Amino acid sequence: MVHEWPVNCPRFMEALRMVGLDCVSQMRYLRMDHHLLTALVERWSPQTNSFHLTVGEMTITLQDVAMILGVQIDGPALVGQSIVGARRRWLTWPDCCDDLLGSHPLPDVVYRDPFDHRITSKFRMGQAHAQTCVPLRWLRWTFWRDSYIDLNELDFWRHVRAYILFIMGCHLLPDTSGSEIHLQYLTIMEDLAVFRTYSLGGAVLAHLYRELSEATRPSRANIAGCIHLLQIWAWEHLHVGRPSLWVPFLVELDGLSVGFRWNEDRLRNLPVGNLTSYRDELDGLLDSQVIWEPYTPEIRAQVAEICLTGEEVWTARVPLISWKRVEWHLPDRVLRQFGLCPSTDVEPMDPSFNRVDGRGKPDMDWMMYHQAYIAIWESRRGYVAGSCFQRTLNILCTNTYTVEPPTTAYPRAPAERLLRDFFISTESILQEDFNGTDDTRQQRNINSVAELCRTLRSQMYIQEQGYFDATSGHDTPFTMTQDAPHYYSGSAGPSSYPDQGPSQDFCYPVSADLEAYLNPDVVPTTLTSEGMPEPEVEVEHQHMLRERPRRPPQHYTPGSDALPHRPRRRR
Repeated sequence: MVHEWPVNCPRFMEALRMVGLDCVSQMRYLRMDHHLLTALVERWSPQTNSFHLTVGEMTITLQDVAMILGVQIDGPALVGQSIVGARRRWLTWPDCCDDLLGSHPLPDVVYRDPFDHRITSKFRMGQAHAQTCVPLRWLRWTFWRDSYIDLNELDFWRHVRAYILFIMGCHLLPDTSGSEIHLQYLTIMEDLAVFRTYSLGGAVLAHLYRELSEATRPSRANIAGCIHLLQIWAWEHLHVGRPSLWVPFLVELDGLSVGFRWNEDRLRNLPVGNLTSYRDELDGLLDSQVIWEPYTPEIRAQVAEICLTGEEVWTARVPLISWKRVEWHLPDRVLRQFGLCPSTDVEPMDPSFNRVDGRGKPDMDWMMYHQAYIAIWESRRGYVAGSCFQRTLNILCTNTYTVEPPTTAYPRAPAERLLRDFFISTESILQEDFNGTDDTRQQRNINSVAELCRTLRSQMYIQEQGYFDATSGHDTPFTMTQDAPHYYSGSAGPSSYPDQGPSQDFCYPVSADLEAYLNPDVVPTTLTSEGMPEPEVEVEHQHMLRERPRRPPQHYTPGSDALPHRPRRRR
């Protein structure tokens, strides 16, 4: 829907820059990869507000919101007082709408689409008799113009408020209806200079956290929130489902946010994956396939100033407030995303924390209701995590790199896996005949294949540890997913980023028992029997690993089925 309200007027763009939404207005919203989003939702844990992956916990932080969207994150919480009702500023919501927008939807008036006059409709303010919401289409049909230069000052700022409501309802804070926006946000837009100071980014993140938590319920079929932020976050940090780009990263990024580079016209192709393949890729995710810190100093030098505002609170462990909703921001669980060494003694979320919303509380004063959380947010600089941890995991890691490793190849589809199998099998079969001196056509062809293999190996790392069973005497592929060799971590996977070197390894040494377990040539002693020769045990063990049943993926949050169920109260 955001495509339907283009903004090209210089006066309007300057007003959006003053409000802090110019970066958002420049983003073009692309087709969502629903299978990738579903696979991520299945790994979301409401108890930690993070994704549980094989490489550890990861989550969307205030840093990601600021860098991707380019909105304000440091400021007062996005919550206001109840000023509509008896003996308050406005008696009814239509009165508030008339004062700040100049009009409100009239149920008897036929409105026309300004882009296609054949399309007509009647609108009314939503939420039954409360009339607390306005339709998004009514905002666009009423307030869109080719140019806003000829408007007087009062009408111009009314159009700006309407556009902000439209952006919040379509993109930043959408609900499951996808067609309305609550007028509570309009009440804090009376002075747009004050509205600019609010932590809009914190509200966007709190809203997305809540929607992710709601989406993990098996009975939930849809999800709201800023899904565009979720998808771009996945592309920035993970190789799974990431498209390639036509243009380099740092081209035409000056003064805009990181999300601008993922505009639809810059994508060369969008991988078409299915839910099963994305689940498999996340199940086998390696540390070398993760970009823990995508926002390098070179990128920070290119983005808008608002993206770096409030950098000191990126790692603050504080509650995020989006009017009725409160969610905890727990960056101390994902310190690797900030270049800090993770700790094992992270305090869990307060068990007394209870998620509430506005259902059944139409006249609630949310500033009073959330005053304890608002007080913590106002003191957010005193809750910064990670200041006592040592920076840069490479200082503690034993692995150092003097030569940058080649890019790692990650098969994304069955056809790509067949190509990998073909290359590894061909190289293994012809390995003994490489570099032969016989002057025959067959030997020359084998030497050409050897040169192609060497060229490919120099440009790309193909993971093959444990791919073939060296002791079984046959070329049956070894199907157990294993990590890359401990002496190699690999780069961040296929991406249009400049080469950022190897990913950071965990700073914990691998035990000898784990090394023995990962070695496919070693047979566990528990499988050895006295009456069976040793080679037969190895063959039987390898056959068991190849034919083992696949673990059925959970279609809800990992670990949520282990939570204690509260007994229902008897009525």
